[in-house]
Amino acid sequence: MEIYRQRPCTAAFTIGQDPAGRDFLSLVVKRTFDFPDAPDQAPAPSSVQAELVEADQYGGAPGLSACRWETDFAFRKQRCDVILNGAAHAPGGTPAPQVRVGLRLGSWSKGFDVFGAREWRAIGPSFVATAPVPFRRQPISYDCAFGGTDRLDPEDAEPGAYGENPVGTGWAARKNRARIPGLPLPHTQAIDEEVTSPFGTYRPMALGPYGRGWPQRSRHAGTYDQAWQDNVFPFLPKDFDERYYQSAPPDQQCEPPRSGTELVLLNLTERGREAFRLAECELAIAIFRGAEVALDREVLPDTVLIDTDARKLALVWRVDLPIRRSILDFTEAWVGPPTEAMLRARREGRRYIRAVATGETEAETS
Repeated sequence: MEIYRQRPCTAAFTIGQDPAGRDFLSLVVKRTFDFPDAPDQAPAPSSVQAELVEADQYGGAPGLSACRWETDFAFRKQRCDVILNGAAHAPGGTPAPQVRVGLRLGSWSKGFDVFGAREWRAIGPSFVATAPVPFRRQPISYDCAFGGTDRLDPEDAEPGAYGENPVGTGWAARKNRARIPGLPLPHTQAIDEEVTSPFGTYRPMALGPYGRGWPQRSRHAGTYDQAWQDNVFPFLPKDFDERYYQSAPPDQQCEPPRSGTELVLLNLTERGREAFRLAECELAIAIFRGAEVALDREVLPDTVLIDTDARKLALVWRVDLPIRRSILDFTEAWVGPPTEAMLRARREGRRYIRAVATGETEAETS
């Protein structure tokens, strides 16, 4: 299938499958924008558009560290995931022991507190946190949120883990209480939920994606038992829930944004509070099976990706269509409003060809 792009973006297609075993064409489009310099400006398309992420990217070892960016090729998303990677910044650049950060997109918002470095100290049978070290910039991710895998005992072949966030820090098993002093506390915590014990159950706070195997997502993955192996494999189990494709926590899912939706960042950049409005959220997409119009409509983004260190924003759109015989039946995809030459070629039953060198010269052939 030929993809014609009338907007700066990256786009690609693949095959997706539903639990019934039906194959679908899945088209994914990604547009990258630069943060504006002034609040009354809209983000401008980046001169270099980011490539689609084909495999999950981690901050450290895969599976043993927090996922930073999940593959862009999720099959379907019913809601819009909002993902941010970056750091907390002390207001005015003055070191602070604690900073509240926040992210708002339209009517949706999320915030939590970020602390400087702390560690557990033993006082009798209890544990207390040291005073946080003031910071100017503190990275935030699930690596430094509450949780972790207890590797305090190097002889323990099967260390326990905090299921809600096995890559975090601050949690420990009671059997290792003598080894806990010096264990780093999390840098993030929920507002009004103070972390007071390494044995507690606290909400891990970050703005990145959940791990695929974490219980918050695996509960939607379905049942992979012997009956599945004998009767269903290699297809998805019947109880597979498409909510599994949502990489963001439920409190980072919202309605797809439209152009004009305001994005607000609080203490997530050096500027303190930064706000601007999204533009070009409605994307025209058309897909053809030869002369047949298989799809022609405006699509809203189902993923918002924010990289505050790079000052970049990316929007991701996706559509899917059932495959009748072969994916080769699909011949063209138009991303963005078509040019007059594209429309004329289709009206006259001619083949449309775009010059590769400039992307501007158009031609039609019979």
